[in-house]
Amino acid sequence: MKFDLKKLLFILCGVCAFVLGMKQLREPDIWWQLAAGKWMLEHGAITHTDMFSYTMAGHPWINVKWLYEVLIAGMEKLFGPECVLLLQSLMNVIIVYLLIRTVKYYTQRTKEQIPSFAIALSLLLFLIVSEYRMAGRPEMISHLLCTVYLFLLWRDPEMSWKKIAWLIPLQCLWANMHEGYPVGIVIAGTAVAGSLVSYLITKEKSAQQQTLRMLFIFAACVLIILVNPNGIQLWKQPFEIYRQVWANKYTTELFSYKDAEYWTIQAKLHIGITVLVFLYWIMQVLSAVKTKEQKAFFTPLITTYLILLPLFTYLSLTANRNIPFAEIVMLPSIAASLVWLVKTIGLPKVGAYQKLEGNAGYIGMGLIVIFYISIVSDKFYKLTDSPNRYGIHVSMLHNPTGAANFIKEHNIKGTGFSDYFVSSYMLWDRYPDFKSYIDLRDLDVFPVKFFDDYFSMYNRVQEFDSLDHIYNFNYVLLSTSQLANLQYKLYWKEGYNMIYVDPVCVLFLKSNAANKPLNDNLSIQKLFSWPPAIEDPAWAGLLTKALNPFVSYTREDGSLQAIYAARFYNQVKNYPQAVQQLQSQMGILEDNAEANREMGKTLMQFANALPPGIEKNRKTDSANIYLQRAEELGDE
Repeated sequence: MKFDLKKLLFILCGVCAFVLGMKQLREPDIWWQLAAGKWMLEHGAITHTDMFSYTMAGHPWINVKWLYEVLIAGMEKLFGPECVLLLQSLMNVIIVYLLIRTVKYYTQRTKEQIPSFAIALSLLLFLIVSEYRMAGRPEMISHLLCTVYLFLLWRDPEMSWKKIAWLIPLQCLWANMHEGYPVGIVIAGTAVAGSLVSYLITKEKSAQQQTLRMLFIFAACVLIILVNPNGIQLWKQPFEIYRQVWANKYTTELFSYKDAEYWTIQAKLHIGITVLVFLYWIMQVLSAVKTKEQKAFFTPLITTYLILLPLFTYLSLTANRNIPFAEIVMLPSIAASLVWLVKTIGLPKVGAYQKLEGNAGYIGMGLIVIFYISIVSDKFYKLTDSPNRYGIHVSMLHNPTGAANFIKEHNIKGTGFSDYFVSSYMLWDRYPDFKSYIDLRDLDVFPVKFFDDYFSMYNRVQEFDSLDHIYNFNYVLLSTSQLANLQYKLYWKEGYNMIYVDPVCVLFLKSNAANKPLNDNLSIQKLFSWPPAIEDPAWAGLLTKALNPFVSYTREDGSLQAIYAARFYNQVKNYPQAVQQLQSQMGILEDNAEANREMGKTLMQFANALPPGIEKNRKTDSANIYLQRAEELGDE
């Protein structure tokens, strides 16, 4: 393969990595992180206690990622909140570049011949498996620094002072950017263990010297963690993070391999890759023992790496969100194991393979181009059941932009009850006035019992009345996908009036004298609203269209409003209103599978709520017709 073709392969991998960061902004955590960064910039101080909720005000808050929040808040001033997605794209490219360099050093240390096609394929596998965590989350910093640590280790197998000392300032930076900083300590500590085991096997004096050097670096990395606004608390934080992983079972990202929710498409692919890598290294170790080359094989670097593999595999099994860390560590081995697998099954002897091998570079380019097109066209996201979509754009179908504008327009104030997800955006949009009942800072601020009490409302909706008695809520803002029983209660019972609803949020205003002008003003109360489109910053729109001129946010154009409306009214069991909302548009949506499915479900639930009789049978028959029609049309 020619050098320029190889270089083009890797450039295209970098382009794919970049567009994987160009996602619609839907992660709710981003908003409170921007708000926290804004607060710190305005006050010239670091957050130490909670100032964003009225339930935990003044409660200690160990905000490890304070520096990251300041960084993105500073970028927001120049580029808007979409800057977080641009940062993710840039981080992706840097990670891919460092991984390519790491594989280069890997081949030099192991004397293996790994073709560019295998390296490019391993990079694509890494991107496919890790994509779900490339959504503007602060852990992008941990992914980058984990890659840097591995790069530094492979670059210098002797682990000389001059090069390995970089781990110390990097560890300090990591401890102020993201709670994933213990990963760096694990890598440094493993380098100590690997060097020591190497010495015990080989009795090489150089391995003994490396053990002492890495022991000093490890100790320095542990001590440098103290250089942070939270002081000694960060020595305790890894144990707190471990506790949270077991205590917080409210989000799928914290589920372990023991939970069904862990086993996403990416997790299954990750396990397949892990099995291949472990088989490859088992054979390498057995070969070294058989040929009595242990002394040459078990160098400090290789021994360290062999210990890192099971450690990071275990890490990936403890929580779904940790899979990308293991993939980063495994990447050089992925490329090597692919080559080993091809040789083991005897493909190089097959004539057809020999012909393909001569065009491997062009085949690789074709695969990468297909992958690129699948990303920017959203085919990849749909194939992997991902909620992500291409384009640097604030999604109005995932953020309560319409409800926030409504509250601002009508000057609705007072204590509000908002759910776990909605609060984050409100903290940013209504900063500094809005205070949350609960938000996505999770167990860093809110105790486990508080979480349990909150989530108990999903089944015991009467718990809300006790809270209302304590806090005297003026309004309730809920995601339409959350606390369905509470939505039903507030919709039908006296005490609150539904004043706004859209695809994302429903707003209930307390029925009292102060709110009477708004509650009686029927002109502002719509049965179902469609939030206005969000205008992207010029740079975001240009960049998005430059990489896909045909991009469009079709679901945001209001053409599916009737479907969302029916879904909401079906949820609060106002079946006549649900049918009316959707039936008025079925002439336009008759060939839409989603619309037919929603109408079928609505009619079926309507029928189930009716007593036996002609009307019940009529609605059941109609429901079956719509459901059959939806099945014929298939998924869109």
